[in-house]
Amino acid sequence: MHHTRNTLAHPRPFLMAVLIAVILNPLNSSTISVALGTLLHHFHNGAASVTWIISGYYLGSAIAQPVLGRLGDLWGHRPLIYTGLVLIIVTAVFAPFSPTLSIFVLWRIIQAVGTSMVYPNAIALVRYAMPDTVGRFLGWIGMAAGIAIAVGPAIGGILMALASWHAIFWINVPLAILAGILFAMYSPTPPPRSRRRWQQLNSLVDWPGLGLFAGTISFALIWAVGLENRSNGMAIIYAAVLFAGLLVVEAKRSQPIIPIKWFVHPKFLISSVLTTLSNIVMYSILYGVPVSVQNMRHVSPKISGILLLAFAGVMTLASPWGGRLAQTKARRKPLIIAGVFLSGGMALLLNIRTLPWPLIVGGLMLTGLSFALSNVLLQQSLLESVPPAETGRASGLFMLIRYLGTIISSVLVAFGSLSTLHLPLFFILFVISLSTAILPVVMPETGIISF
Repeated sequence: MHHTRNTLAHPRPFLMAVLIAVILNPLNSSTISVALGTLLHHFHNGAASVTWIISGYYLGSAIAQPVLGRLGDLWGHRPLIYTGLVLIIVTAVFAPFSPTLSIFVLWRIIQAVGTSMVYPNAIALVRYAMPDTVGRFLGWIGMAAGIAIAVGPAIGGILMALASWHAIFWINVPLAILAGILFAMYSPTPPPRSRRRWQQLNSLVDWPGLGLFAGTISFALIWAVGLENRSNGMAIIYAAVLFAGLLVVEAKRSQPIIPIKWFVHPKFLISSVLTTLSNIVMYSILYGVPVSVQNMRHVSPKISGILLLAFAGVMTLASPWGGRLAQTKARRKPLIIAGVFLSGGMALLLNIRTLPWPLIVGGLMLTGLSFALSNVLLQQSLLESVPPAETGRASGLFMLIRYLGTIISSVLVAFGSLSTLHLPLFFILFVISLSTAILPVVMPETGIISF
C-alpha cells in the first residue's frame, strides 16, 4: 500500500518507521559502551583494541554517509533503506559469533554502513512526503537520537545482565524488521530516478578526497593502536603523506568533501575546532566512564550504564534550551558558559577513582548540561559562516568533523586504560574542556565565507 506525495494517508506509522530507523545509529554507538571491557576479555586483546571497536563504526559512518545519501537521491531512497535494514539484521546475527576481534570490527563497519544507508534516506523521504512539517519533525528526530544515546548504555547494561553482550546486537533484529514492515506499508513512492546514475554519482561524490581521508584516518589509527607494543611506527608516516595528498587534492576540487579554503575563515575554523574538541570529550565520557568505573570501582556493566543516564539524560532534557539559544544571534557568551560547565564537570571527574558517587553524578550532569547548550549552537555557528547555497555541504562536513572527534576519543579511552603509557584520561579531558571555554572568546559573532 503506497502513497504519493501530499496523499500520505497514514503519516503516523510512516513517521514511526523513520524514528525507529534513525535511532539505530546512535543506539548502536552507545549500547556498546558498557561492553568494552567484556569484549576485550572475550577476544583476548589489549586495551588499545578499544580504538578499533569504537573507531571502526565511526570510520565506516564517515566514509559511507556522504556517498549513500547521494546514492539514494539517484537510485531511490526506499531501496537504500531496505538494503541498510538487511545489513543491520545480518550484522546483528553474525557479529556476536565473530572468531576474532578483526572480524568483529569488520562487522561493526558493515553495521555502520547499514545505518548510514538508512539515516539520510529516511530523512529524504520525510522531506519528500511532508515538506511543510519537515523542520518540526527534524527536531523530533534530534530528540529521539539524544534519547537513544541517553538510554543506550543503560539498555546495554541491562541486556548484558539478562543475557550477554551478544544481546546488544540482537536488539537490532526486531527494530529493523518493524521499521522495514512500516516502510513497506506506509512510506511514499518517489518518482523514478535518472538512468545515468553512476555518471551522476561520480560527479557528485568526491571519491579522491573520501579515499585519502579514509586512508589518513586508518593509518593514524594503526599507528595509535601500535603504541601499546611500540609497533607500526611507519604507519604515522603513511598517514602524514596521505594527509598532505588530501590537502593538495581538496584544494583543487570544485566540490571537495573537505573544503580547505573554508578553514581560513575565523568563525568557521573556531566552530570546527570547538566541534572536534567537544566531541572528543563527549564520547570519551560515553565510552571512558563505563571502562573506568568497571575497572577502578568494580561495578557491573548494568550499573555503569545506569550511571551514564546522569550525563545523557540531562543532555537530552536540556537540549530544548540549547535549541532556543540557537535561535538568537548570540554565540560567544553561551558557548563560553557551556565550556565553563564542561570544565566544572571534568574537574569533578578528575578524581573518579575515589570520588563519592553523588559527586560523580554531579560531574556527569554538568557535562551533559554543557553539551545540551553547545551541540546545536556549534552546528548553527558553523552553518552561519557559509553561504546559504553551501548549507548541505556544510552539514555533511559538520558530521565528518564530529566523527573525527569521536575517533580521537577512542584513542584517548584506549590509552587511558594502559598503565604503561601513564595517560591520565580525565586530566587530558579537563585541559580540552578548558580550551572550549577559552576559544569562544576570540570567535567572531558574525561573518560569512566570501569565496
